Amino acid sequence: MANPESSLFRNRFHLSPPRGWMNDPNGFSLFENRYHLFYQYNPRDTVWGPMHWGHAVSPDLLDWTDLPIALTPDSKYDAGGCFSGSALTVDGMHALFYTGHLDPHPSVPGSRRETQCLAIGDGSRYTKDPSNPVIDERQLPSGLPSGDFRDPKVWREGERWLCIAVHRQSDGFGQILLFESADLRSWSLVGPVLRNRGELGGMWECPDIFRLEDKEVLVWSVMNPARQETGFRNLHGAVWATGALDRETGMFAEESRTEIDKGPDFYAPQTVATPDGRVVMIAWMQMWERSSPSRELGLDWTGCMTLPREVFLSGGRLCQRPIRELERYRGPCHSASSRVEGAVAFPELVGQCLDLEVVLGSGTASRCGLLLYLGDGERTLLEWDRAGGIFTLDRSLSGHPIRNLTAGAPECQVYRAVTGTADELRLRLVLDRSALEIFLQDGEIAMACTLFPRETSRGIRVFAEGGFIECSLNWWNLDGIPGAVQ
Repeated sequence: MANPESSLFRNRFHLSPPRGWMNDPNGFSLFENRYHLFYQYNPRDTVWGPMHWGHAVSPDLLDWTDLPIALTPDSKYDAGGCFSGSALTVDGMHALFYTGHLDPHPSVPGSRRETQCLAIGDGSRYTKDPSNPVIDERQLPSGLPSGDFRDPKVWREGERWLCIAVHRQSDGFGQILLFESADLRSWSLVGPVLRNRGELGGMWECPDIFRLEDKEVLVWSVMNPARQETGFRNLHGAVWATGALDRETGMFAEESRTEIDKGPDFYAPQTVATPDGRVVMIAWMQMWERSSPSRELGLDWTGCMTLPREVFLSGGRLCQRPIRELERYRGPCHSASSRVEGAVAFPELVGQCLDLEVVLGSGTASRCGLLLYLGDGERTLLEWDRAGGIFTLDRSLSGHPIRNLTAGAPECQVYRAVTGTADELRLRLVLDRSALEIFLQDGEIAMACTLFPRETSRGIRVFAEGGFIECSLNWWNLDGIPGAVQ
């Protein structure tokens, strides 16, 4: 039986499963005026297991309604799981592209097989196509095995369909491949989009691609990247690169490559285009090979998604911010400003469900920042080293402990990002019970973090060390209803 306090850790604006296990977002799409988000789902237990496609819909990307399971691993080509993929509208119907996973003998090398499959539906119920699998080892370069070949992202250009998917090369490193089709069922290989030559982790997963102004942006997730002091501090991560995709050769010409999120909980991002021209991204807000506090606390669900984020270019850099629809859920605005020396609390600035904007400006302090979720010996530390230009997120005292499960893995509590020697630090923080998202310097840096504090840990303080700091704040409680007074 689930702990009666299960609902206390439920986030309001971060989608979580009705019960069971959730990981990668799938099929993020707009169909018949509703946003659809599918996800990797084990409905039977709060650990990873037989992968189904869970399904939720929303009019605004924040208010989600659960629908019946869309895909179940019940066919000869996907009996081991319906793995990640994408969705789009085809002739008025909703088409799902996913990976059929088979692993009949896990201890036998080479027994695993992954292929790309198609299902068509009306937005609620879906039927697998009789031609499945539509892409298999026959379309791979030089007849390479399909043991790690997954995560199709499909889109249309003119009269042809294009698909990118990941594949493990013979040297063990990941690559992204481009395929084309005239009818969605007969596909051919165009060529390699991007190859890992050992410079960025091992296997790659979950590719996506979108256009932003005059740039194309390629997105993918990275397993086991080399750990750095101020980046790739996770066991696994996600990156994006600007450039251009050659539709004739498949090659992606990179211009720049950066880590998408520098926090502890961000993987497998997907994007959708909104009718008003925005690109919105969402990701799994958890991490592989890490303990699950929700399971240890007796909850009947595990995992959540990030807030949907708007992606935009600023000064040539890829940036992110919470979708503007969140502002409709804000309560009245509160504002304060102060010269801070030591630690200062502001009247009415308490809680675990807030939208908070902070500017830490001029002053003599060497370090400054915020303490969130304060109470009962708990706190979450956000600290800015002004001279060193380093921002630190420390969740080591943020409630129920979270541990890396991989033998010899480093601690997973402290994460850092380089801000440079800026004159001020601009912060946008969204607190949503057990989810915290941080956006620095107008979205140039993002950090997603799960944490499991007591419900009574609601205090917030601004602090400065080694002098003073000028601080200004605006905040809104996120407990209103859409359209409430701002």
